[in-house]
Amino acid sequence: MAPTTTTPTLRHKIGATVTPGDRLGLIATRNNKTTLLSGKGTYIRQGQLYASLLGTLCATTHNDDVASSAENEESRESWTISIQSERSFTQPSSYSKNSTPICPQVGMLILGRITRVVRPSHAMVDIVAIVPDDNQNNDDSSKQQHQPFILPLHEPFSGTLRQNEIRPNSSLEIHIEDCVRPGDVLLARVHANGERDFILTTAEAELGVVQAVCESSGCEMQAISWKEMQCPESKVKEGRKVAKPRQIRAA
Repeated sequence: MAPTTTTPTLRHKIGATVTPGDRLGLIATRNNKTTLLSGKGTYIRQGQLYASLLGTLCATTHNDDVASSAENEESRESWTISIQSERSFTQPSSYSKNSTPICPQVGMLILGRITRVVRPSHAMVDIVAIVPDDNQNNDDSSKQQHQPFILPLHEPFSGTLRQNEIRPNSSLEIHIEDCVRPGDVLLARVHANGERDFILTTAEAELGVVQAVCESSGCEMQAISWKEMQCPESKVKEGRKVAKPRQIRAA
């Protein structure tokens, strides 16, 4: 009897749009019969598969039978998970043309994902992409020809967002859990080089949380003010340091 092919277990549906830092799923399931392989626009970190590009989630199956016997039910199914960049249909990626590895530098804008909030002092961030300064210099006449884009990193860099770098003129009265939460996608600027990571800041109106997911419903939350986001389904409101809305496209 031929094995039945099923879709892999992922946190996002095949064909859905994902952003850099989105967790896609475990590289191996508990029953050990399905394996996720890292394809274009993804990377593996601590047994989990993550997205490093903004684009469409794709999956390609590879049936790999451990034994040729039809009675063997331990056949293994491998899936290559990749991200199809939105810009790759029209032009080659500017990142692929650059043979020099990209590294965050002081003053650069970055996209990152909050991995841990250490109350009350700071939050840990995985830096997954760089947002070139050219995104800010586009005038109205050239918006259609020069859309803002991001440069994904092959591997995430570690960053720290300190409590006093979250809001302009911030003080110790700010509760960091009311500004960022684990899983949030963050637009920030590299403020300084730390001993082991990059020191980040969101103390500008344009910087802050650009994507957050409601823990209760799993729906993407919508910004309703500069300090709050709301779930469109459950109507639950949560505090965030919300970034001024802007459009960023994949390189």
